[in-house]
Amino acid sequence: MYCTHCAKKIDEAKLEAKSSSYALAPEAAENAKIAYVCPRCGHLIHADIDEAETKSLAQAAHAQVQRARNFFASGMGMVSVGAIALIISILFFFLAKKPSNQYQLVVNCAEFYVFVVLLVVSVILLGVGIGFVVEGIRRKDANSALLKDINNRTFVQ
Repeated sequence: MYCTHCAKKIDEAKLEAKSSSYALAPEAAENAKIAYVCPRCGHLIHADIDEAETKSLAQAAHAQVQRARNFFASGMGMVSVGAIALIISILFFFLAKKPSNQYQLVVNCAEFYVFVVLLVVSVILLGVGIGFVVEGIRRKDANSALLKDINNRTFVQ
């Protein structure tokens, strides 16, 4: 089920496995509608949504696609800066090999310290950036599939 206000996907099977709605209200009729509360925005989520709620869901999904694209763009920026920092750190690594020491690595010079700092920064930026890129692609694909189902009128809540 999807929240029609924020397009968050709720897995009702996992929710029912934790605490069954039927066990909480055993006197409920067989045809009673069960609604869940969205953990993100607090709106009620229920099955059999009407045309206005479908339109609201499509708008929320479009907003989520845009957020996913922003997430992807931020990740790509971090990956780019991380790659540049990694290249510069490699250059400083080679500068730390001093000719006065027969091109052996000198670990107590400024070039080596710059190498270590840039290497740490680049690894952090690359890791976080790749995480953002993957998460942005995942969110965009999920919400694009939802929009495709809504546009093809094959979406069922």
